[in-house]
Amino acid sequence: MKTSRAEAERLLAIGEKLLQSRDLSSSRDFAILAQEAEPLLEGSDQILAIVEVLLAAEKPITNDHLDWYAILQVDRTCQDLDLIKKQYRRLGLLLHPDKNPFSLADHAFKLVSDAWAVLSDPVQKAIYDRDVAGSVEPESFWTACPYCYFLYEYPAVCEGCCLRCQNCERSFHGLSIPSLPPLVPGQEAYYCNWGCLPMGFVFGNLGSDGPGPGPGPMVENGPTAVAVSNGVNVASRKRGRPRKGV
Repeated sequence: MKTSRAEAERLLAIGEKLLQSRDLSSSRDFAILAQEAEPLLEGSDQILAIVEVLLAAEKPITNDHLDWYAILQVDRTCQDLDLIKKQYRRLGLLLHPDKNPFSLADHAFKLVSDAWAVLSDPVQKAIYDRDVAGSVEPESFWTACPYCYFLYEYPAVCEGCCLRCQNCERSFHGLSIPSLPPLVPGQEAYYCNWGCLPMGFVFGNLGSDGPGPGPGPMVENGPTAVAVSNGVNVASRKRGRPRKGV
């Protein structure tokens, strides 16, 4: 037990030094390690509160607007004033300079206070929500048509839905692609092999060159159809608009 506490104090001291040098991510890592080694050790939760607030402040929504929701560690769509107040009080207790002896606690406390001043005022909150609404990009995902290999980007709410390919007009299941394949230099196309496509598709036609149709023509202001060369596919991608499933 004594060994565990001594190790936790050592880790916490390292985290404090990193915080003083504004190495926020590393400071957080050591504070978490100290907390895991000795959960009852005082100070790790205070360092973590400082770091999380400052990291949120480093990612403003626009040049004019900090992300007050992220600073209070609530979802940006949160309309629950009680939850916002609860977060403000929790962070305020952890960050108040009279109780938190660590570096940058006063700065983090001011950020939390400013966030509460905006989000607790219905008028200011409404203005803030309106101003930042157009600056936040909606979440999306990429998927691929398993018949002609065109890539499409859709809003996240469409993931798992039945979609219609805008190129071959066939319906397919909108499964997310974890990572996009590399682009062909100088072309609106990408390299892929069959493993690039989401699992669970049933291919229509299997020929000697692989599943699906053969090479297609260039489309003006749009993508190119798949082309097979030496076993490597060169397919196209584009941002799609959701089509009604069939």
